[in-house]
Amino acid sequence: MTHTPTQTPPTQTLLTVRTVQQLTQLSRTTIYRLTVSGHLHPVRIGRALRFRRDEIAALMQNGVATIADNLAS
Repeated sequence: MTHTPTQTPPTQTLLTVRTVQQLTQLSRTTIYRLTVSGHLHPVRIGRALRFRRDEIAALMQNGVATIADNLAS
């Protein structure tokens, strides 16, 4: 009988709202607005929100300022 080891899926790095603020230079309110508008999809852990690092990186690459400006209008 052969045992095949199972692979564990890679874990995603989750960021706090404060870390997202530091990376994007956006306010807490704007981050929550991006969440409500569907631009960000946080992971809820208890009462806390966490954001996937790859999603924040994509947001920054697509232009945080452009998306944030669209929310304000």
